Amino acid sequence: MELHPITLYELNSRIKRSVGQSFPTSLWITSEIAELTLNRSGHCYLQLADKRADSDEVLATARATIWASTFRALRSYFESMTGRTFGKGMKVLINVEVVFHEIYGFSLNIKDIDPTYTVGDLERRKQEILQRLKKEGMIDMNRRLEFPLLPKNIAVISSPTAAGLGDFLNQLENNTAGYRFNVKLFPAIMQGEKTTESIIAALDKIYEYADLFDVVVLIRGGGSQIDLGSFDSYELALNLAQFPLPIIAGIGHERDETIADMVAYLKVKTPTAAAVFLIECFQKQEVNLDDLQKNFILGVRDLLHELSLHQVRIMTDFKHLIAVMQANSKSRLSLLSQRTVHASAFYVKNHLETLDRLKIRMENRMLLYVERNRNQLDALVHVMAQEIRKYLADNKRKLEIALTTAKYVDPQQVLKRGYSITRLNGKALKTGIALKSGDRIETELAEGHIWSIYTKEK
Repeated sequence: MELHPITLYELNSRIKRSVGQSFPTSLWITSEIAELTLNRSGHCYLQLADKRADSDEVLATARATIWASTFRALRSYFESMTGRTFGKGMKVLINVEVVFHEIYGFSLNIKDIDPTYTVGDLERRKQEILQRLKKEGMIDMNRRLEFPLLPKNIAVISSPTAAGLGDFLNQLENNTAGYRFNVKLFPAIMQGEKTTESIIAALDKIYEYADLFDVVVLIRGGGSQIDLGSFDSYELALNLAQFPLPIIAGIGHERDETIADMVAYLKVKTPTAAAVFLIECFQKQEVNLDDLQKNFILGVRDLLHELSLHQVRIMTDFKHLIAVMQANSKSRLSLLSQRTVHASAFYVKNHLETLDRLKIRMENRMLLYVERNRNQLDALVHVMAQEIRKYLADNKRKLEIALTTAKYVDPQQVLKRGYSITRLNGKALKTGIALKSGDRIETELAEGHIWSIYTKEK
C-alpha cells in the first residue's frame, strides 16, 4: 500500500479552512472566565470554561483573546453596567470569532459582551447565598449579639492607605465631647481577588485577642463601586456572621447593599458614620448618667419635702391634741406639750442624720467606681503602648532585611556587573531552542538596548 503523507502545516491549513467554512461569522456563546491575564500591551488573554450546572465538573475549555483596542471599550462598558470588576469566576455572554492558526492552534477572538447576562447571574448567585445563610440560621447571628454600652476598644479592618480610615480616626480623635478610644488596625486588602481571603485572615487575628476588643469596624471608604463584588462572598459572610464581636460595616455606597452589610450587626454608609455611631453610644450613656443624677437629686428633695409635710402633719395633730387636753388639765397639757416638742425634734434630727449618711455613702461609692475604672484604663493604655512599640520595632527590622535583600537581587545591579537580558516578544529567554531564523530579539544592557535578527547556524 503506497502512503501519501502530508505535512503538519498542510493538515492545519485544512483544519483552518474547515473552521472558516463552518464558522464564517461570529456567534454568541456563554461561558465562565477560568483565568484572565493582561499583558503590557493591553491585550487580554482568557481561559474560558464550561461546567455542569450541578457541579464544578469542566465540560469544555478554550483560549480566548480580547485585543487591546477592543478590551478598553468592552471593559469600561461592562464594569459601568454591572458594577463589578471584569475578572475571574464571572459568567459571561460573549460574541466570538472562531480562529484556527497553523502555529498557535484553536482560539476565540472576543468581539463583544452582553453585561445584562452577567448582572442576572450575579444577582442569582447573591440570592442563592442569602437563602443559604437564612437556611443555616446565619443571616442575623451577629445582630443577635449584645452590643456593649461603651464600645471603647475597637478593632479596625481596613487598608492602611484608605481615605476612609483617616476620616474614621479623625472623627474619633477629635470628638467634641473628648471621649477617648483605643483603636487597633488589622490591615487587609479591600479590593481585588484577594479581598475575601485577606479580610478573613484579619478576622482570625482579631479572634485571637477577642477579649481585648468591644467591637469590630470594617472600613472600605474611598473604594470604587466595581470592587463591591468581593463582599458578596459566602465565605466572608459566614465568617462575619459567626464572629463573637459585633461588626459595624462601612463598606458600601448609599444605594448598594452587599451580603456583608446584611450579616453585620450594623451597616453604615461611610466610615465617618461608623465613628459617629460609636461616639453617640458614649453620649447616650452620658445622658443616662445625667438623668440618674438628676433623678437622685429629685428623689432626695421629694423625700425631704415628704418628711417636712409629715412633720407638719404631726405638729398639727399634736396641737389639736394639746387643745383638747388643755380643756381637761392645763398642767397635764403643759407636760405633754414638752414631751411632744422633744419627741418631734428628736424624730426630725434622727431622720436627717440617716439621710445625710445615705448621701455620703452614695457619693463615696460613685467616687470609688470612677477611680477603679480610671486605674484599669491607665493599665490598659500602658500595655497597649508596649505592644505597639514592640510591633513597630519588629516590623522595622523586617523592613531593613527586605530592603537589603531587594538591593542584591535588583536586576539593574545584575546588569551593571556586565550581564544582560535577552527577550523575544517581551519575554526573557532562558534557552535558544525556541528561536527561529528571522526572529527579532531585544538585548537589555545596564545602559541601553540592542535589537538583533536571529540567524540560525547551518
